[in-house]
Amino acid sequence: MTSNVLYNNDNDEIPIIDFSIECSKKIKYACEYIGFCYLKNHGISNEFINEMFSIAKEFFIGISREEQLRYIMNDEYFGFVDLKQEACHDLCMKVLQSLAISLKIEDNEEGEGKNWFSKRHGYGMKSGDNFRILHYPPITIEEGKVSEDINYNQDIRAGSHTDYGSITLLFQKEIGGLEIQHPYTKKWIQVPVVPNAILINIGDLMEFWTKGLFKSTKHRVLFNKENMHLHRYSIAYFCHAGRDIGLDPIPSEFIIGRIREGEGIDEMNERKRITAGEHLRFKQENTYKPIIN
Repeated sequence: MTSNVLYNNDNDEIPIIDFSIECSKKIKYACEYIGFCYLKNHGISNEFINEMFSIAKEFFIGISREEQLRYIMNDEYFGFVDLKQEACHDLCMKVLQSLAISLKIEDNEEGEGKNWFSKRHGYGMKSGDNFRILHYPPITIEEGKVSEDINYNQDIRAGSHTDYGSITLLFQKEIGGLEIQHPYTKKWIQVPVVPNAILINIGDLMEFWTKGLFKSTKHRVLFNKENMHLHRYSIAYFCHAGRDIGLDPIPSEFIIGRIREGEGIDEMNERKRITAGEHLRFKQENTYKPIIN
């Protein structure tokens, strides 16, 4: 097992972790410190990933706009799901088991322990699991002209947000643009594309369960002057708990200690007990209603 750290210009760090059963402490540290890490040797083949990106390119630039609109999401249709989602879900279960081990979750009568998360994220459960292909089309400017409409330090392609679920897998290819806001310094940090690595980040549900020990970190996508004329693709798998699963604190010595010391996020302490499904509806309503209205 190996591990190293990727440094950016601000000397902030996103750990690169060689995934194995012994790496749970390193993943836990990354979740506490920055909420993101890269996983290498994760078990998903390059052929599999390349095929996903080929499908993405075919959909967005290989078929007509009319054909694309047949698959638009609405209240009754949430997109197309195929067997590739199952491979992503399997990796999420391994990451969640690693986190359960690192948190030393108590082994109760039902034998949960290291399976505490996996029992709340069953593949057949009704949940907000979402396999999404993201496309950022190119922006072209006439040769010799300068665009006064784009502020490369401020204008965004995807606004600042946290993810609603438990954890997210992000597959990137060649072209970056993602930035994260460090939970402690509040600096915005560029997130490079690391070959053969998957970017993992913590979502809101995990932050609730851990009373703020794990960080659901804000992130965004900015315009990049060097490659804005190119198509940018990324693929994300958002892993959610079952809709009826409560967001009660994890039975872990780390979390019990935080409760005893009165630590945690004010919003968590003030809101009544909710389920994963209720949290998802709350976030979706507050995100999309302003756009619809």
